[in-house]
Amino acid sequence: MHRRNLLIVAIVVPGCLLACAAQDRTGQGKRFAEVIQRIDKGYFRTVDSEQLFQAAMEGVFRKLDDRSEFIEPSKFKNYERDFKKEFAGIGVELDTEPSSGEIIVVAPVYGGPAWRAGIRSGDRIISVENIKTSGRTLSEVVSQFRGVVGSKVDLCIKKQGVSQNGLSAVQDVTISRQNITIESVRGDRRLPGGKWNWWLEGEPNIVYLRISHFGNRTGLEIAQLIEKLVFNQVPKGLVIDLRGNSGGMLQAGIAVCDLFLEDGLIAAVANDRLKDRSNRKQLQQEWAATPGQVLEGTPIAILVDEFTASVAEIVAACLQDHKRATIVGSRSFGNASVQTITTLSSGPGAIRLTTNEYQRPSGTSLNRLSTSRDSDAWGVRPDSNFAFSPTRKQLEDWITWRQDRDRVRSTQADVALDPGELLPRNADPVLGRALTLFGPQKQL
Repeated sequence: MHRRNLLIVAIVVPGCLLACAAQDRTGQGKRFAEVIQRIDKGYFRTVDSEQLFQAAMEGVFRKLDDRSEFIEPSKFKNYERDFKKEFAGIGVELDTEPSSGEIIVVAPVYGGPAWRAGIRSGDRIISVENIKTSGRTLSEVVSQFRGVVGSKVDLCIKKQGVSQNGLSAVQDVTISRQNITIESVRGDRRLPGGKWNWWLEGEPNIVYLRISHFGNRTGLEIAQLIEKLVFNQVPKGLVIDLRGNSGGMLQAGIAVCDLFLEDGLIAAVANDRLKDRSNRKQLQQEWAATPGQVLEGTPIAILVDEFTASVAEIVAACLQDHKRATIVGSRSFGNASVQTITTLSSGPGAIRLTTNEYQRPSGTSLNRLSTSRDSDAWGVRPDSNFAFSPTRKQLEDWITWRQDRDRVRSTQADVALDPGELLPRNADPVLGRALTLFGPQKQL
């Protein structure tokens, strides 16, 4: 191993990851350096220094928690992009058609470049930049869509439902890449124009909001949406669907909670290493609601599952503790911790380290550790009589139904899509359980 590489390993790991910082008080840094030296000199094969470093990082962070990690330089930009939920592309959600293996458009981002170019749900992507998609992975195709803002990408599209002489029409389309902001709030179903119907089909006066992630405009969007809805009709109830929501920006979650509260604690940050004399965690930061709330007195149901995490859990826990919402579904993931990302000064890469954890207003922790048991207080549990975990068959049927409902319809009238047994109450069993909160179903 090159001595310079060895020096980087010896400095980075003891200094940044083993908390030896300026001086080696425990001797662990010297031990680690000795192990590296012996491997370098005595192992019967040549060892790549970067691979050895990656292996060391995996071992170190495995002893911490599943949110702390070493971030390779090549992945660091992806972290920033995914956190912002913005990227330069054409704005399409893609999937692979199981039977044919073709790349299919699940849905274009409403108002995005692909939408304006006429690409719609069900269209097939035949080629990108004259390279056929057949036999390629979905990630390979998606990577071609991303690029510099304003740059162009050439696509060959096979249109869904359009035929010429009995064959599906094939079109060549050139699209300019733009910064795409993924919509964080969705409704019950798409209308023909691409916008959302926020009123739940088959349920008079019930508003349905799905929050996929908490972006920098999520709180403002919900506030404006509710103001617009209540101007025409006062809702009987509100359903906030946080299933599959892995989190996002904390301030967005705080803003959403503040909408529905008049006062009181929303969330707090605590550190287990900083305790007072009574051995209680010290609160390092807290957020409180400000006067003024929307939909006062209107019952709220929040749907959660095992993939609801981070900021989504903070929102659910806050409104549950303040008796402002009823939690429906299955226990959430239990990831309510603060991660700090720091680039290394002694070499390429960065570390993502858990530095604090969030507390719910009641004072209990939301965060689940590797040693936590089911009986411990972590995550968000559904309220009494509202716990429901769908079977695998129910889940698969619901996903298929939901994906189809999210697509833009070609019909020109705003009519009921499922007048029979596939109304939301029946197609989505978790939602069906939540709707019992608002009283018995009325005959339509």
